[in-house]
Amino acid sequence: MVGYKHYVPVLRWKRAEWTALGDLRPAEKARITPLVEITPRSIEPRKKQPTLAAMLAKNAADMQKHWGSRPLFVDLWLLDADLRLAGGAHPLTFLAQEARRLGVALIPITGLRRDREYQDAVGGIVARDNRGLGLRLFRDDFPSGAPQVEIQRLIAKLGTVPRETDLLLDFQITDQQCTSSFRLCSGLPSLRDWRTLTVLSGAFPRDLSKLKVGQHFLPRSDWRGWRSQLDANPSFHRIPAYGDYAIQHPIYSEPPERANFSASIRYTLEKDWLVMRGEGVFTDGSPGFPQWPANAQLLCDRIEFCGRNFSAGDAYIQERSENPNRTGSAETWLRAGLNHHMTLVARGVASLGEP
Repeated sequence: MVGYKHYVPVLRWKRAEWTALGDLRPAEKARITPLVEITPRSIEPRKKQPTLAAMLAKNAADMQKHWGSRPLFVDLWLLDADLRLAGGAHPLTFLAQEARRLGVALIPITGLRRDREYQDAVGGIVARDNRGLGLRLFRDDFPSGAPQVEIQRLIAKLGTVPRETDLLLDFQITDQQCTSSFRLCSGLPSLRDWRTLTVLSGAFPRDLSKLKVGQHFLPRSDWRGWRSQLDANPSFHRIPAYGDYAIQHPIYSEPPERANFSASIRYTLEKDWLVMRGEGVFTDGSPGFPQWPANAQLLCDRIEFCGRNFSAGDAYIQERSENPNRTGSAETWLRAGLNHHMTLVARGVASLGEP
């Protein structure tokens, strides 16, 4: 039974995310198992990768380059269920094949509502890799308590047992129901036997459009809720690990092409997010991209800034504050914020006292 001092960030597999993950230091990587969601945008054909197979192979290569042979969860639930390769193979089967070839320790994620072909793909991967699986349960799977019979039936069908299965309870949006997640865990079958047990939710807003230009503190309700339950249940018989959606909204959506994004910085603190809100970079009369280094200067002058040595993300923020001609982009600032967030959370979880 793996303990709760471990962190599971949910990451959509795009360049900002995989670079932020790869830039983590070894100590933080050892405390993290990322849950990678493959998105429709991440498998869109490109000039150098004109087919679905080529794009899936690229995704596997990026996993190997930026995460190596460490275990990571992979979920294809955001893709069209009818999507298949030219020869009829399931995308998950092909992705796992490429990961296997490259030495990536892919752990497939499934759920109670996946179709038969998806479950067959997961079962085949489990049998081939002998690495178990991750079972991701959403709040819709708990209409009247924990679905014990369904859970036991599914993992048996997929050829595994609780001690070879990572159980993830994903509430997605943090709300009042999340404050009872520990109690919900107590109704799960074989609670002590699961390889890992994790509670996931996210509290970052969908976008920053409701914030005025300036500096704002937003409560990290996801982290606060998990900590309050930990403090209130010190003798709970299986404390779940913590997982979140980092500095992104839990419900997936792609920004439109050529979006007028704001030049903002998302910076994670112990109990809050500090948002340095800028104007839209393409708004008429806006200072544009130079707002990023200007906001970085303001952030680096604050007592909350952790300093360039804290993480690769912090080093990027400090460097841009000192070189205002190098403005960066929406992607690089998201990367910096994600890297800082994952570093801070991984260290925070590891430093918790024993209950």
